[in-house]
Amino acid sequence: MSIESSNYDYISFHQNFQRNIKASIEYLIECSEADLCLPDEFSLRWNICGAHHLAVCAAENNNRELCVNYLTYAVRESELSVSNKVKDINISALDYKTQPYFDMNILLNIINEDDKGVKVGFQTEKEMVIEEKKVREALSLLKEYDMQSYGECTVFIDNIYLTGRTDGYYIRSGCSFNLFGLIFLYAHESNTIPYYVEHIVHECAHHALNIINADDYIVENDPDERFSAPFREDKRPMIGIFHALFVLSRIAQSLSKFVTSYSGPYEIEFSERLDNALIKYQQTVEIVQEHAKLTPKGRELLDGIKKVMKDVGAIYEN
Repeated sequence: MSIESSNYDYISFHQNFQRNIKASIEYLIECSEADLCLPDEFSLRWNICGAHHLAVCAAENNNRELCVNYLTYAVRESELSVSNKVKDINISALDYKTQPYFDMNILLNIINEDDKGVKVGFQTEKEMVIEEKKVREALSLLKEYDMQSYGECTVFIDNIYLTGRTDGYYIRSGCSFNLFGLIFLYAHESNTIPYYVEHIVHECAHHALNIINADDYIVENDPDERFSAPFREDKRPMIGIFHALFVLSRIAQSLSKFVTSYSGPYEIEFSERLDNALIKYQQTVEIVQEHAKLTPKGRELLDGIKKVMKDVGAIYEN
């Protein structure tokens, strides 16, 4: 499926991925001989995805009891998601005092798997009232000026956690394939509405490419090989560069719609953010073209991205 722009059948795309996760959970239930059963009407959410990943890890370590523990949680949350059919994006502070304990356990376990030592900072609900309103306004603007990207977000994302600072390297905005459906947004009073629009589109784009990347390597470069990336001090593996290319393309596509249609207090910032995305895109595509060893799917994606970005450039120039 062509995912270079958000104008594709993202509902069917997500449903196929959801079926694969369901089949995997059912296989784990069978192998562990657990007395569990998923509901027929299965709806994937980030904590179910996280519980599935940790159940797989437990099974690989021959820890049946821990595996069943996570599977039990996945089944229970699946049953709850069936009873709650309203598909809204939940936005809340990453507040350890108010968020479900088991969810926090899943989240922190998976984040701690990161070999770069990335951390996530907590916030309090009280301090995040204004930032939550800004994120909701960002989603509202996205719905008005880029309905396709907004629609993709509502299908892929079920939860946005507003995060803060902590010691060491902490998440500014991010997501994880093993927490599919969840995005983190670093929330601070200095952040603007366009900032949140850009970062929501950014993380949703990672979700789309992660589904492809789960079945295809996209790039065949040695994972230990590192390349300079635009506007980053650290060098990155080629798959990281390719993800950046894909994300920058999606950001530019979305922001171009705001620049051509939006009239309001954020006009200048949307334009500046588009300029920045286009500069980064051009630098990144040159790195990919020069150094990437692409799979056939990777080549197809690159060709599609370049074609879409020609149209973005033509619109912007006019």
